Order: sequence, then C-alpha cells, then structure tokens
Amino acid sequence: MRRKTTAERIRTERNIMIISAALACVGAVFLAVTVFSAIASVIDFSDGTFHVLSGIALCAGCFAASYTAAKRRRRYGLKTGLLCGAVIFGVLLLGGILFVRSFSAGGFFTKLLIIMVCSAIGGIIGVNKAEP
Repeated sequence: MRRKTTAERIRTERNIMIISAALACVGAVFLAVTVFSAIASVIDFSDGTFHVLSGIALCAGCFAASYTAAKRRRRYGLKTGLLCGAVIFGVLLLGGILFVRSFSAGGFFTKLLIIMVCSAIGGIIGVNKAEP
C-alpha cells in the first residue's frame, strides 16, 4: 500500500471537512425543527412565531456547520465561517428559486445577515475551542 501524497491528504481532509460540516448543519436544523414541532403540537403558535422559530433553526444550522468546519480546519475561523455562510445562503437561494419558482427580496438581506453573523460566530468559536 502506497502513502498518500500531500495533495491527496489535503484533498481528503477538505472533503471530510465539507461532509462533516454539511452533516452538522443538517443535523442541527433537523434537531431544532423536531423540538419546535413537538412544542408546536402542544402550544398554539401564530404565524409570526413560526417565522422566528425557522430563523432560529437556520441560525443553529449555520452555527453548527461553521463551528465544525473551523474546528477541523484549525485556522482562519472568520474566513471559514463566512465561507460556510455564503455556501449555505447560496444553497437556500437556489432551493428557493427552484422550488418556489420566484425570488422574494423581502427577507433577502435579513436572511443573509442572520446567516453570515451566525456562521461567523460559529467559525470564530470553532477555531478557538481548545482540544480536550
């Protein structure tokens, strides 16, 4: 069995970082939505409350993705967090255009701001978290 070259090791580590960040994002959003759904089945919420809870779930997913990526990368926390946020925003924008078939500028900048702030915070905390 041959040893991997440096380029192959870097490529493998990058792929593992991307996959683990995506799984952390999906897992955090799924967990938050599940908890909020359980609470909503007991308590009657207004439509505005559902928008707030979906924003919180989005924040949790962005934070988890950038935290995981920055913790694996161990450097450039703010840059990693903002890059994760940009990717998540692009995926959400593309999904909205494909599934809703329209573009709404109403919550565009608010959603962009929320995603970027939560991702940046997750990246900063992830890179500064001490190893056990």
